[in-house]
Amino acid sequence: MLWFSCMRSLFSRTSRQNPADQKKDLTMRQVLSVTKMRTLPSWQQWKQLPRLLTPGEKKTLNAALGVFLFACLSLLGTYLFSHRVNVPAVGGAYTEGLVGEPRLLNPLYAQASDTDQDLTRLIYSGLLRYDPEEGYVPDLAESLSVSEDGLTYTLKIKEHARFHNGEDVRARDVLFTVNAIQNPAYHSPLIDSFYRVSVVQEDERTVSFILEEPFAPFVQSLTVGILPASLWAEILPQNAPLAALNLQPVGSGPYRFEAFAKDQRGSIRSYTLTRNEDFYDAPAFIETITFKFYQDTMALGEALENKNVEGAGVVRLEDLERVAGNSEVQLLLPTIPQETILYLNQTVQPILGDLAVRSAIASAIDKQKIVEAVPLARSQIIHAPILEGQVGYDAGVQVAYNESQAHTLLEEAGYRLNADTGLRGVKGDGKQEDEDEQAAPATLGFTLTALDSEEMRAVAARLQEDFANIGITLSLSFVPSDLMYSQVIEPRNFELLLASILMEGDPNPYPFWHSTQAKTGGLNFANYSNADVDTLLLDGRKEMDASVRAQKYQQFQQLLAKDVPVVFLYQSRFAHALAQKIRLDPPARLVIPADRFANVTSWYIKTKQVLR
Repeated sequence: MLWFSCMRSLFSRTSRQNPADQKKDLTMRQVLSVTKMRTLPSWQQWKQLPRLLTPGEKKTLNAALGVFLFACLSLLGTYLFSHRVNVPAVGGAYTEGLVGEPRLLNPLYAQASDTDQDLTRLIYSGLLRYDPEEGYVPDLAESLSVSEDGLTYTLKIKEHARFHNGEDVRARDVLFTVNAIQNPAYHSPLIDSFYRVSVVQEDERTVSFILEEPFAPFVQSLTVGILPASLWAEILPQNAPLAALNLQPVGSGPYRFEAFAKDQRGSIRSYTLTRNEDFYDAPAFIETITFKFYQDTMALGEALENKNVEGAGVVRLEDLERVAGNSEVQLLLPTIPQETILYLNQTVQPILGDLAVRSAIASAIDKQKIVEAVPLARSQIIHAPILEGQVGYDAGVQVAYNESQAHTLLEEAGYRLNADTGLRGVKGDGKQEDEDEQAAPATLGFTLTALDSEEMRAVAARLQEDFANIGITLSLSFVPSDLMYSQVIEPRNFELLLASILMEGDPNPYPFWHSTQAKTGGLNFANYSNADVDTLLLDGRKEMDASVRAQKYQQFQQLLAKDVPVVFLYQSRFAHALAQKIRLDPPARLVIPADRFANVTSWYIKTKQVLR
């Protein structure tokens, strides 16, 4: 009713207006109506704009629009350029040369060959793996727990871990692998790694290893690759080394077997792996890795030089400078726990039983010049058995080069220097028996035995000079590699021995320095014996507290430095070459050569651009 009354009042008022006022009122209503309904010109109105502008105004407008568009595009381009990054992309292929030929690509046997270890490292994965920065970390396992008494190691397998044939990796596979290693019928060189160790399946994905006594370095045994039980269970142990699966393996690692090629003589010439797209961790980027095999390092070096391969699994000493100058490869020199040591055999040469003589020899050796004899800083000086980065490393153990001190020690021990010959005589030489007669001169000298190799010859020559500087003669004897162990090391048939030993990632000095290991077959080449050292070594490998263990190993090294049974010379670097096209963060240290593939899943060749 209110609305009706208002309208009627408005109509009555309008009807009383004269015609001119009515027209004016109607026009105002239209104007007001348009003003309220539209705040911007319509598209139809905008289309009429060019007809209203003068030619000059049109040019000005076009220029303004051009500047506006250019500014917008510039801002967009700047944003895209500043926020665009290259990231690794899947793709690319790499060919590497190796020395030797693959025989047993099987974790049970691969330890006997660097070539087998290289390929096995890519094809298989273990419960743990070695990380150059963090040490031993979970791989197939998602977790590891160790009991307080250090006797039980419990690991849970990742739910999505699968073998290359699609089967899940489960506890039964771990049990089969370890039981096979422990079974003498398989003849696995790893049998000692699981000596007196029981493995128990807790559930489908959980296993426990039970030790009879604590053994701190046991974690490194858990890096062994796991075999698929379903494929190996039907193969008799005595037939395992002959199985086709040794050359056509099925593992759970980042790369899977694709193909191999043989020559007319039946020798494998190339071996191809492809990325495992179903890898339980981030799959690798490089699509294909092909290995070619050569008889020796010389042939491999020629293949790299002739571009038959893009990289080399090992670079020999003689080729280091040439490879370093090759712009298409990157020469990598990570450290490896290989120690070159001068052993002093007190049993064969009684003169070496004198601590003063051993100390004089240690003081007379200029280790810096020895290192310089090996080009491109392939080695670094060491003074003790436990290396930097390992539990128990002690930077305070130092044996300084001091030729003057060496002379003094020998003089005090009774070994006189002959001014005419520059050589020292054994005790009693040079003493007059009476006025007219002098004892026949006899010089102080030793025989140094070493492996017949370019590196050992270079080091031996430097040692010969250092010994000569303090008046000791040093005869050199070089032995072929196939005779070194049987004729020299095992029977301890040497006076001085220049040799290299390969330590493990987690130091366990026991096999090299405990008195029980001086027997035939042991690794205590110097026949060293010290009851206090024996105790420290036994306690150290049982100690689960890393800090306490480190203290015991440091005490051991201090005693060893006082006794001077050997002279530690240098730690080696492992020289290998990788194609320049591969982008990676190379590891600074390895445990074995195969560890150069430790972060292979992060290697890449191809890239793609994304916005961040």
